[in-house]
Amino acid sequence: MEKLQRIDQFLSDKIIWFTIICLLLGVFFYDPLSNLVPITPVLFAMMTFINTLGCSFRQIGHVVTHPVSVLVLLAMLHVVLPVLCLGLCTLLFSDTPLFTIGLVLNFVLPTGVASLMWVTIGRGDLPLCLSAVLLDTLLAPLIVPLSMKLLVGSMVEMDATGMMKNLLFMVALPAFLSLLCHRIRGGQAAEHWKPRLSPFAKLLMFLIIISNATGVAPFLKAFTPTLLLVILVLVGLCVFAYLLGWFVSHRLMHLDFPSCETMTINTGLRNISAGAVLATQYFPADVLFPVAFAPIFTQIMLALSVKLLRRTKAGQADQAAYDAEHAAPRNSKSD
Repeated sequence: MEKLQRIDQFLSDKIIWFTIICLLLGVFFYDPLSNLVPITPVLFAMMTFINTLGCSFRQIGHVVTHPVSVLVLLAMLHVVLPVLCLGLCTLLFSDTPLFTIGLVLNFVLPTGVASLMWVTIGRGDLPLCLSAVLLDTLLAPLIVPLSMKLLVGSMVEMDATGMMKNLLFMVALPAFLSLLCHRIRGGQAAEHWKPRLSPFAKLLMFLIIISNATGVAPFLKAFTPTLLLVILVLVGLCVFAYLLGWFVSHRLMHLDFPSCETMTINTGLRNISAGAVLATQYFPADVLFPVAFAPIFTQIMLALSVKLLRRTKAGQADQAAYDAEHAAPRNSKSD
């Protein structure tokens, strides 16, 4: 058990470097490693199951008692950012609509399950994060195909039904089974299973990254100014997503710092691996590039975001309160 926890901590600490290594492996050895592509949905379903262990039906009830924050978050994720992305990309990529489709796909995906890890690291509002992740994950089979059909359905033919079935298999069904395990085992799934399975979830994620990177290789061999513009737009929109999450939660809603931090992280982080699988299975090759390229900077951007949020006035005040709260028990013991 302790050995697995040490391995998990090591993988978490070095996740940026492992991500880069996996991307390079997928790019330079794309021919043999492309054999991973057919089994990627299965790998993703297993990863979703492990990552959502510990979540419960009871936590979904948080949406009922605190609906405003979750609904605003979902509106930013699935209305504001996709529409903004479509408008910008239509202007910039009128001659290459497949890149527009790839970028829009990137911004209609559900919020990332990995946000649970980052919210825990940053001491954010975990119930809010859990509610948003679970609700968005369970609704993904409906929201993603519908959004793509409404926003870019006229640009390319797509199998919306097949996409829905794939998302049900990769995301909704494993998440539901995880919730069921928590209900049956009375919380023991989180206590006993997740620490043991967490390292394997990260290894599954690395295999998925390698699989997705194999689709990027042909583009990098013939790199063009248009591809550079796609990357710049992708990075710019991702940065804007984090800023939007902070502005809405802090300036407009006046939430406490943990809630602001959570909404910022969840607005910026998407379930990119699921998007890459969908792009590979249901769209022409050009659609994959923006989605598969996103993991290169996602982890770096997340780490920087958490660090910068902690340096804001609200973040420093929250840190001071945390330090004071944990100093009190130590002082009482010394007395």
